[in-house]
Amino acid sequence: MAGGKDRRKGGKHSAEALKVQSDSIAKSKRLPVSLQQSTPEDTLGMKPPKSLSNIKDKKLRSDLSKQYISRKRAERHAELADEYLHGAIPGEEAGMIEPENEMERTARVTQAQIQSEVGVETARKGFELHLGGGRGGTPSLGPYRLDYTRNGRHLLLGGRKGHLAAFDWQSGKLSCEIQVRETVRDVCWLHDQSFFAAAQKKYTYIYDQNGLEIHRLKDHIEVNRLQFLPYHFLLASVGKAGYLKYQDTSTGQLVASHRTGLGSCATMAQNPLTAVIHLGHANGTVTLWTPNLSTPAIKMLAHRGPVSGIAINAHEGGREMVTGGLDGHVKVWDMRMLGKGPRREWITRRPPSDVAYSQRGLLGVAWGSHVSMYHTQAPLGAAPPGPYLTHNFAQEVPLSLRFCPYEDVLGVGRASGFSSVLVPGSGEPTFDSSEADPFETKARRREREVRSLLDKIQPEMITVDPTLVGQLDTRASRADQPVVASGGGAGVPRAADGTPYARLTRAQRLQLDAALETEADADLDADEAPAVPRKGVVREKNKARGRNASMKKYLRKKRQNVVDANTTALREKYRREKERARHARHGTAPAQHEPSALDVFANVRGPRK
Repeated sequence: MAGGKDRRKGGKHSAEALKVQSDSIAKSKRLPVSLQQSTPEDTLGMKPPKSLSNIKDKKLRSDLSKQYISRKRAERHAELADEYLHGAIPGEEAGMIEPENEMERTARVTQAQIQSEVGVETARKGFELHLGGGRGGTPSLGPYRLDYTRNGRHLLLGGRKGHLAAFDWQSGKLSCEIQVRETVRDVCWLHDQSFFAAAQKKYTYIYDQNGLEIHRLKDHIEVNRLQFLPYHFLLASVGKAGYLKYQDTSTGQLVASHRTGLGSCATMAQNPLTAVIHLGHANGTVTLWTPNLSTPAIKMLAHRGPVSGIAINAHEGGREMVTGGLDGHVKVWDMRMLGKGPRREWITRRPPSDVAYSQRGLLGVAWGSHVSMYHTQAPLGAAPPGPYLTHNFAQEVPLSLRFCPYEDVLGVGRASGFSSVLVPGSGEPTFDSSEADPFETKARRREREVRSLLDKIQPEMITVDPTLVGQLDTRASRADQPVVASGGGAGVPRAADGTPYARLTRAQRLQLDAALETEADADLDADEAPAVPRKGVVREKNKARGRNASMKKYLRKKRQNVVDANTTALREKYRREKERARHARHGTAPAQHEPSALDVFANVRGPRK
């Protein structure tokens, strides 16, 4: 009864009392900082302009003042957002060595100092492997080439004198170690740590994780460099003969074989975003190749001597390329403006032997017995960029550089072994488990392999311009462009729109061949027919348009000796069209088929009696 009496008379537990209590609590408390609308400090206490004080209407003056202050705050918010997106983002340089003042140089920091300041697990990632060539008289098996898997967990080493080793370098678990007893020029992982390829003395071999030989690729002869395209399952190689070859590792077919025409090639790199192969040649030329073009997509003169190293910066969207040459120059190129020269250029004390890019955009350059890391995004100028870090290998010349993915580690292949150098801030701190997972299990790896095979990209989709993929190309649009020969320079035929012969499809090449043959036949018919001379015009006989003309020779070289049903049908179709046009031009009827003894074997409907 007492509780009910309090509720009726407005006690402390009544609805009115509870409402008053809640209102008081709400007034005394404020919203969390995360839910409050932030206001820039320079807009606090802002006053409207004095021109608004002349307005007599108080309501209008108040509304205009509020609108003015709101607009100024919005402009300031937009400036801060633009600065955050396009300026120095907090945490962009996280993990890198920061100098205490302007006079301090990070290049003077040694590996011992870095290992003493970082954590125990990170310090263990800096080590050296001595694989012969020491003072004890052990023969050296190097120089060594190396490669990391996409997740950065496994390391592959290949010595010049036949030493191959694959292991999990973080846990120290050795997968295999073999001696092939012949020259090994390069090594490369395939889609994961299960298989790897080795370019040996004559052929290229594929081994499994236990060191067992699986395949011998006889089409890849005397290979110098190997590259694997993970999204296309293509193994690209270039060797002493100067041929660039693409091998599909999922089907075993040789997709393409391009003759570079520039001699032996010992420098090769791939753009990780467009899968375009970059080759550096002995005459200082850099060429860009795709499987669907028999000629280089881009060809430029980069150095005055042989090209010793090429690397592509994936951190900048594959738009930045760096080349190193034996002329001592290191050049940074913008892929969008190759015709305007290098974006940045400097000279090293000794010719660089190799270059490599990290995931965060740090550039590693091996020159002499030193390895230097640079910030290529530093302000441009005439002076060369100052090195971020420098490491010296006494009395040795590093030949191979590879940054480990998702780790602040640079792998250096030397003549006497391998070195793992700590480079703070070089690796990407986060990873996408669907692309590369350092902690994946066997079941997860099998699932990823199946998904990658189902999502395999065809070689025809590799282009220099990635925006070209996805554009609509209909038959109507191709039909609107007639494929008529227009003689290019030196007898090289082209389509009506200027497309070279090498970039045409098979059907367009056959159509172009038929058009050229029709033009040649028409010229021959015109020469055989009696000429009707016009006044003041003397027509000379075209003696260069015969069966042995230069254009005909070029076309015969371009034709492949491949029996294809579609090609045969298209050739027969174009032949019939040419015959029909010739008879219509001369006004004659097509010749009837004469009976032959072989007609007995054609169109046999039943068993022979």
